[in-house]
Amino acid sequence: MQKLRITPLLLIPLLMLLYSCQEEMDPPIGMDSSEDILFLSGKNAPKKNSPIVNKLLADVRKATTQYHDVEKAIASGYVNTMDCVSNPFGEGAMGVHFVKEELIDDVFNPLEPEVLLYEVKNNGSYKLTGVEYLFVGEESPLFAGVEPFSPFHLPYADFALHVWVWKGNPNGIFEDFNVNVICPPQEE
Repeated sequence: MQKLRITPLLLIPLLMLLYSCQEEMDPPIGMDSSEDILFLSGKNAPKKNSPIVNKLLADVRKATTQYHDVEKAIASGYVNTMDCVSNPFGEGAMGVHFVKEELIDDVFNPLEPEVLLYEVKNNGSYKLTGVEYLFVGEESPLFAGVEPFSPFHLPYADFALHVWVWKGNPNGIFEDFNVNVICPPQEE
């Protein structure tokens, strides 16, 4: 059975619908929202602030450094969705999503994010703030063996994870919205 594909320009309304309908959910059994709790059972599981997680975050930064130049992102196949996504329930935003549809599949490669997140600066230029992973599959992958993806509504993907590798987020590096990201006011 073939999955329905949605163009990047339709992604923003779907994201807004997802976040407007999403209920506050308890963490899965065996997980805690504390930053220092192990998310995998067993004594060998890394902590969220472990060297393993920090190394992967550094690798993601290295792999996406070139995309500070938005023209390089476009040349690599990322498509600008044009809409800046703000948090409808509070402060912060996700920013503008640049999506590379061909990467949206059942493979999680942290060094090839499906989405690049940008903040629009006052002069209209773009500043890279983070990445988003979209995954199609039965079970959520884990970032560095620690951080599970959030459920995401089909037909675009089954799971998603934001990672704020280029702009600090006081609420956490894996939160959906970054309180330090803003969208420019909409012109009427």
